[in-house]
Amino acid sequence: MRDELAMIAVQGPEARDKVLSLVHADDRDAVSGLGKFASTDARSTTGARLFVARTGYTGEDGFEVALPEADAVAFWDALLAAGVAPAGLAARDTLRLEAGLPLYGQDMDESVTPYEAGLGWTVSLDEGRDFIGRAALEAQRARGDARQVVGLVMDEKGVLRHGQRVLAASGEGVVLSGTFSPTVGKSIAFARIPAGEPGEVRVDIRGREVPVRVVAHPFVRDGQPRAGI
Repeated sequence: MRDELAMIAVQGPEARDKVLSLVHADDRDAVSGLGKFASTDARSTTGARLFVARTGYTGEDGFEVALPEADAVAFWDALLAAGVAPAGLAARDTLRLEAGLPLYGQDMDESVTPYEAGLGWTVSLDEGRDFIGRAALEAQRARGDARQVVGLVMDEKGVLRHGQRVLAASGEGVVLSGTFSPTVGKSIAFARIPAGEPGEVRVDIRGREVPVRVVAHPFVRDGQPRAGI
């Protein structure tokens, strides 16, 4: 926690150009040339020292800008003047779900292994590479009893919400994150269900079992719904 710093995330199709317009001319090339997940120091046209990273939690391109808390309001006002529109956490949460990005504390926590969070691709079990928890992960993979995260789309009217019961051929699970997707035009969700073929899946919404489809996620790529969704 750094109380002396603030961070502003600028995301979307025009985000990079908007931020670059507020970067000092001497630093503009360095910021413009950042690859994804790279970062650099820079100065703003408002006189603030910036730490600019080409990162974000929305699935859109853009920058996350860290700067001294005392300079945050002036930089925020400059962004507004440049045509950047503010958006709240609910909009961010919808975008990150569309982009297939999990949220700690809701989609995963310390009781969930990477295999059960859909993050098995982050685990390297190369020979000779030891780490805390490796034995438990190897044992779980060998048993094949890990739960799995699946993407759901509901074609009927209504909204999928956290905590709703999921009924699948492989067993009973739960909706982790769910919302109405403006891009898809339907309700989407992550759900954790027992490993195995899910078969026909239903979600219990106020006592009514509503059919849903299991789909690959992310649900949205480059601002467009994924094929088949």
